[in-house]
Amino acid sequence: MPETLVVDCSVAAKWVLVESGEVEAFRLLGQQALGELVLIGPDLLLVEFASLISKRTRRKQMSPAEAYRAFRLMEAAEVRLFDTRPMLGQALELALTNQMSLGDFVYLALAIAHDSPLITADRRLFKSGAGRHPVIRLLG
Repeated sequence: MPETLVVDCSVAAKWVLVESGEVEAFRLLGQQALGELVLIGPDLLLVEFASLISKRTRRKQMSPAEAYRAFRLMEAAEVRLFDTRPMLGQALELALTNQMSLGDFVYLALAIAHDSPLITADRRLFKSGAGRHPVIRLLG
């Protein structure tokens, strides 16, 4: 049975944007294509990604056409998305307990619900949460 991994936006963005760590991120997609992994995430992933490319467009780091193309590629990515609403209660509890972003803990709540690791490229999330939540792994 393949391992299930929760991927956050910091990892998934590397599949469609030129960023450091893209080789490691693509390795996950390859493992999924081989049936070794199942990649999942909350539907919040698309919201966060849209926000990221919107900000880059405002900062003139990418054109609107590039942003639309990147979003279409992200929508087509082979990540099984789950509705965020059932996770919000636990995510809020985790965010309040750990005094961190609610968005980060939506991913963690999904990982806990599926008894799966959360993989992130967000060093801040990893450093602050790894000791208390050992399911958090750093990409690389």
